[in-house]
Amino acid sequence: MNIQSLMQQAQKMQKRMAALEAEFKTETFTTEAGGGAVKVTMSGDMKITNLEFSKELISGEDSEMLTDLFIAAVNQSIETVRKEKESRLSKLVGNKINGFPGLF
Repeated sequence: MNIQSLMQQAQKMQKRMAALEAEFKTETFTTEAGGGAVKVTMSGDMKITNLEFSKELISGEDSEMLTDLFIAAVNQSIETVRKEKESRLSKLVGNKINGFPGLF
């Protein structure tokens, strides 16, 4: 394989990855914490777009528990988005980067 061909493949891959990144940012992901007591919806670029608390949780006076559940739900959302993005990128690049461990 010559260098020019390798560069062309790299440019094609870069364009596909940029398209995937743009598409990913338009998607939303919803996760729950506390058995559904807190729901966080996050965009693909990891911005919170919606937050829901169960009525039972809001009516209580345990602000520490509410804070803990909120943190857990946000962290779960971030992890969900990160894993989905990683999965899609690995499907896109497939075996083409096996020689470069840790690239993504």
